[in-house]
Amino acid sequence: MSYEALFTPLKIGGVTIKNRIIMCAMGGTSPIGFNGTFAEKTRPYFLARAKANVGLMIPGVTAVGGSGRWLYQSEDLFMGPLKSLMEEIHAYGSKFFLQLGAGFGRSQMVFPGMDKMPPEMLKATMVAPSDGLPNVWDPLIKHRALTREEIYDIIDAYGKTAALCKRAGIDGVEIHAVHEGYLLDQFAMANMNHRTDEFGGSLENRLRFACEIIKSIKAACGPDYPVSVRYSVASKIRNFNEGALPGENYVEFGRSMEESPAAARILEAAGADLLNADNGSYDSWYWAHPPVYMPMACNLPEVSYLKNFVNIPVACAGRMHDPEIDAKAVEAGQIDAVGVARQLLCDPQWCDKIRAGKLEDVRPCIACHNGCFAISHFKGTPSGFGRMGECALNPVTMNEEAMELKPAAVAKKVAVVGGGIGGMEAARLLKMRGHQVTLYEKSGELGGAFIAAAAPSFKEQDKKLLLWYKRQLQELDVDVRLSTAVDPARLDELGADAVIVATGAQPRKLPIPGFDAPNTIEAIDYLRGRKQTGEKVVIIGGGLTGCEIAYDLALKGKKPVIVEMQDDILKVPGLSAANSNMLREIIRYYGIEVRTSSSLKEITPAGVVLSEESGEVRLEADSVILSVGYVPDRKFNAEDPRVRVIGDAEKVGNLLTVIRAAYAAAYEI
Repeated sequence: MSYEALFTPLKIGGVTIKNRIIMCAMGGTSPIGFNGTFAEKTRPYFLARAKANVGLMIPGVTAVGGSGRWLYQSEDLFMGPLKSLMEEIHAYGSKFFLQLGAGFGRSQMVFPGMDKMPPEMLKATMVAPSDGLPNVWDPLIKHRALTREEIYDIIDAYGKTAALCKRAGIDGVEIHAVHEGYLLDQFAMANMNHRTDEFGGSLENRLRFACEIIKSIKAACGPDYPVSVRYSVASKIRNFNEGALPGENYVEFGRSMEESPAAARILEAAGADLLNADNGSYDSWYWAHPPVYMPMACNLPEVSYLKNFVNIPVACAGRMHDPEIDAKAVEAGQIDAVGVARQLLCDPQWCDKIRAGKLEDVRPCIACHNGCFAISHFKGTPSGFGRMGECALNPVTMNEEAMELKPAAVAKKVAVVGGGIGGMEAARLLKMRGHQVTLYEKSGELGGAFIAAAAPSFKEQDKKLLLWYKRQLQELDVDVRLSTAVDPARLDELGADAVIVATGAQPRKLPIPGFDAPNTIEAIDYLRGRKQTGEKVVIIGGGLTGCEIAYDLALKGKKPVIVEMQDDILKVPGLSAANSNMLREIIRYYGIEVRTSSSLKEITPAGVVLSEESGEVRLEADSVILSVGYVPDRKFNAEDPRVRVIGDAEKVGNLLTVIRAAYAAAYEI
């Protein structure tokens, strides 16, 4: 199929974009750091994507003001490094809009130490349209209403900042916006805006804040200076902190599909030049940041419907990295552009590879959020901050200069033991650096434990990742030896100058009566289809794997129960709340029973015996799936100077830690 429809020009305001690909904003990618200085590491990041022909790039949000200083007061920043960055980006024919934010409102992150902030600073931070709105991360925290004076100060700041953007050569601005439950979006929702002044009441009044911002920018920059509005077509929320799932029958608590066309027309009339659209709110975060459980192009039905009501271009974001879906949607006039975000973190050459028809060479984003948006949320931790703006699969992202792949000073003979993700990544990189590489895998197939992780029906991108690795090794002509076990005693036989051990981990065994009973199934054996379950299934372990297995069982019509010894399920640092929140809603939707603070005492032929606060509990089960974690496979001597033990074989982690360990080892040799 030809994807040429994606590579035709698009006019936004007075600026023409060379193609229909928009790299949407992602946290951690703004060239302006939180301290107000230029983030130098973003320069090679943006240039790598401009060089690969991304049409329009929009970085992560930058606030127009905060901590007592307005962004428009940073003239040296704009007329210095930002202006020079624009000149470099323009040399490749790409355009750049700066995304400007008015604030988080009730979506403001809550983190340890906030209670020690100066009272005035905390008061300035915890704002919302109306008094008493609950914070998303900690509903016990209530926000105060912005004053009219504060609102007009923000409106004024947008105009002055946009004027500075124009002087610096920035091609346009994006208002962040009536989108994802941020401050301006909260103003737009009747259930969150209870004001009685000109910024509350009717839909026109609730959108006045956003519309006055658009008008302020146009007044300062002229009618042709592009203004994009990040826009959520439908909020997809049932109540505060309660999201709706695809296909679910619910009453919209936020912006409904019935109200959205009128809202879009009001924004267009105010002067908006582009609606960069998707769905969702922080209360339903998984629509704006779709995890693996979301279908590809999950927001396209609502966004394409919205396009019928406006005359300005409409872009659709949200897992829009299937070029066949993208091209058909643009060609049919359903949308005008596609918003691609995380896929361009994962593979900066996505545009060029798509246009060349080399889909099999695209490293696929698996929507894990481990590197790009690792903000966790579970009981006991309002919000835990991890990596942002990076990529679990591609450590080079946002480290383009520091992690540039360079030829080895001396070509060596290297053996890689273990053909999982870590071993394949190490072998790929070593071969690219010029080493002679042999990869040994004891089973008859590459992939290791990730084959099981990719097994559920909702893990199609994970399956593509496995295929991508196998193809890369084949294209590089890496010597792969399957069904070849290597034990420590055989290392000398390999004749290798260096050995990378990536043998992974083994399932944890618990000293529980019946742990190895005939009705028990290890999680990997279930996922690989080696053992079948009965109708009633108890899953021991409420981490990510256990909860995904419960979802998989529910899709198959089984009756799973999750048993977790901690006080909450999905208590996994670094697991994005976008992913975990959707999984929680899935568990709610399918009526999956969850028992927390529940310890396994015994597995019997009839089921399990648990210890809970109320006493001993017996659950009937035809099958018991064991998902209690893993322990490193430490049979190799890490003290041997030839040996580097990486990934789960050294310390159990996740895909991000495994791949980073492979990079570190391969770059070191």
